[in-house]
Amino acid sequence: MTDKNDKKLSPPFLMVKRFAVRRGENMVYDQNFKLGINIIRGDNTTGKSTIVDLLYFALGAELTEWTTEQEKCDETLIEVCLNYLPFCLKREITESGKSAMYIYEGVLDDALNDLSKWFRFPNARSDSTQSYSQKLFEVLGLPSHKTDDSKNLTMHQILRLMYVDQLSETTKLLKEEKKFDNAPLRRAIGEYLLGIDNLDAHNIRQELIEANSKFDKANAELRAIYRFIGSTNTILREENINTEIAGIEREIKELQQQKEAIRSETIEKLNEDVRSRVKEISTKIDESTNEIQKLREEKDELNYEIVDTSLFLYSLDQRLEALEESKLTSSEMGELIFKYCPACLTPIASHENSGSCGLCKEELSDTHRHYAYIQMSNEIHFQKKESEHLLERYRNKVSEINARVPALIRDIDYLKREYHNFVSSINDAETMLSEIDSSIGYKRGIISSLEDKREMIGEVEKLIEAKQYAQEDINRLEEKLAQIEATSKGRVDAVYSSIENIAIEILHKDGGYEDVFEHVEEVLFDFSRDKMAVNGRSKFSASSMVVMKNAIRIAIYLHCINDKGSRLPRFLLLDNIEDKGMTESRSQNFQRQLVSMCDELENDYQLIFTTSMIDPGLDKSEYVVGPFYRKGEHTLNL
Repeated sequence: MTDKNDKKLSPPFLMVKRFAVRRGENMVYDQNFKLGINIIRGDNTTGKSTIVDLLYFALGAELTEWTTEQEKCDETLIEVCLNYLPFCLKREITESGKSAMYIYEGVLDDALNDLSKWFRFPNARSDSTQSYSQKLFEVLGLPSHKTDDSKNLTMHQILRLMYVDQLSETTKLLKEEKKFDNAPLRRAIGEYLLGIDNLDAHNIRQELIEANSKFDKANAELRAIYRFIGSTNTILREENINTEIAGIEREIKELQQQKEAIRSETIEKLNEDVRSRVKEISTKIDESTNEIQKLREEKDELNYEIVDTSLFLYSLDQRLEALEESKLTSSEMGELIFKYCPACLTPIASHENSGSCGLCKEELSDTHRHYAYIQMSNEIHFQKKESEHLLERYRNKVSEINARVPALIRDIDYLKREYHNFVSSINDAETMLSEIDSSIGYKRGIISSLEDKREMIGEVEKLIEAKQYAQEDINRLEEKLAQIEATSKGRVDAVYSSIENIAIEILHKDGGYEDVFEHVEEVLFDFSRDKMAVNGRSKFSASSMVVMKNAIRIAIYLHCINDKGSRLPRFLLLDNIEDKGMTESRSQNFQRQLVSMCDELENDYQLIFTTSMIDPGLDKSEYVVGPFYRKGEHTLNL
């Protein structure tokens, strides 16, 4: 098949270029694949399904039931083309089937010789780490999506519509999932990949839920604060509180001066040794008090840094969101052409190379632009990770200070008790110092209460502002949602009608093996129920059930290749052409019709299928991959 790089379609696009399976230091399977149709052929029990199962796993699926041959292998290595950029994916074969994925930007030959540039991505996302599904979705240009139960769609889930396997029942529309499967999830997979889920509206609904949550939270906190401090204007005036605090601090300062004077006078009445110890105690009390003050000041500075870093992290999230919007705008509008220089307003002269930037004259392509978006995204994620580490360090330091201050306070209390023991004979001085300490403590308590109220005033202002912003977001999102829903009517019917027509065409070409397929009036498929039907019937002979399932799945695939609104990456694995008693002539007819329909496609695609009954005209063609595996041989060279 000739290369169709001049007929690229907009993302997403996934193509396998090379697939290898490793056991120890040896490659027990290593084959190159190409654009278009790829046929793996061989007799029954030679391991064709073994290979496509491993390929399915290598692309990010979770595989929990392994064959004996697969269990003897250590890892899969696959070179893929993701939106026309080369990447390599590596996964260890583990019992759970949920191993991490290592990703390398480049071709497999380079990747095998450069272990330093493989990056590990776990199966599941966390607050600090991207999952491999997130990374692959990002490179493929696929938007993130949450199902109705707030679960994120993953590579494993979308591959269920990109792999027609042998083990799933012929009545199942998607690859069968024995655990964690439900109707909303199946519907989300189908509608997401067909591009009929109105993802913009779905995302807006998620944002609307968040905006309402922010509004309710701010409103509830405001009511709680008003109940605590009252709603009178005088209480909420910050300048009055600041004036009152300043006056009390002056009184405390005067009391401390009185305290020092009494201490000095008391010390003079003691003998030299005791006087020396009392001075030492007094000095230590002052030093500890100063240290507490410094720690509190340091804590305030750290809190400012925490706020500043948090705001920076928020700005990075905004930059990521803006980057995605820029990427979407670029893909929708194409290249932005300037007639005048944005710096000096001089008219820009045209140049011969139309594929270059109008300003800097550098060569420009969709591939380079997409790669630039990925690099920018990676840089922002790096800054986020560094800032998050910094934020954690600040918070740990605050925790250390919170632990240190009570210890110092305990030391001061101990020193005070020792001091009082020395001067216990001077009752008047002790009484006066005690009264002063009580007065200072009382006044500091008043200041603390006033500062709490002052902080609440600032919090009230923030909450009022947050409530206003949330309400503005709610109004904006509700208006945007109404506009989207008004303009999206009709797409669902058009997509289902297109798939139905393609499926009818495939069934008509079956060759007369099933009477119903000769006179198809209606083809139905339901992702939620995981069911299919032709003319209202979902039960046929075993081989006809296979044909019906393949016809509908291939119809979905062929439609998505030509539908710019689709999100299916134009990739399909097909491993059940001859399942359930298919005759050789019927299988070979299906193969010819499939190849014929795919050859008419103008956009890039890749379809990999297996057969033990290959049509003679295809056996020596450019479509085949690897040798014909004879009985007694195996695809895995163990």
